[in-house]
Order: sequence, then structure tokens, then C-alpha cells
Amino acid sequence: MRGIPATLAVCLAFGLALVPAAAKAADPVAVMADACSGCHGTDGHSIGGMPAFSGKKQDELTKALRDFKSGAKEATVMDRIAKGYSVEQLDAIAAYFASRKK
Repeated sequence: MRGIPATLAVCLAFGLALVPAAAKAADPVAVMADACSGCHGTDGHSIGGMPAFSGKKQDELTKALRDFKSGAKEATVMDRIAKGYSVEQLDAIAAYFASRKK
């Protein structure tokens, strides 16, 4: 029975050592864009009442996101969400979704 707790401790320590490497490997833009999936569907493929934006032109997405951020485009939620991102982050998110297949 003594070997099991020691083995568990070694496995746990090894697993925890890998967490920072895995976090570093994640694409930060994909992580930001993943937040959109709750309403707009995976990779922007909406299945409901929210607009789909996968495959749309980058300049169209960029304009919409910037307009939400500035308040030029009215929204119920997106204006508040967009204000939480920098313009550079919004541009990166727009580029990410523009690159997704339609």
C-alpha cells in the first residue's frame, strides 16, 4: 500500500509540471474567440438566433466589432462584451473568424 501514495504523488507532480507548457501552447486568439461560441456557435457556426460569422470577410467583422466597442452599433450585449477587448484583440478575433470555413 505504501507504493500507491508515492506513485500518485509523482504522477500528480509530473502532471502539474506540464500545465504551464500546455497553457503556453494554447493560441490566445483561439481562446478569446472560444468565448464567442456560447452564443454564436463553435467557430462562428450559429445554429440559433444569433448571427453566424464564420467565413465572413474580415473587414466586415472588424467593423462590426469596433462599432460595438465604440457604441456606434446598438446591441443588447455585444457592446458591453466588445468594450472588454482592445482594438487589437477585436481585430485578431475578426481575423480568426474570417479564416474559418463557412
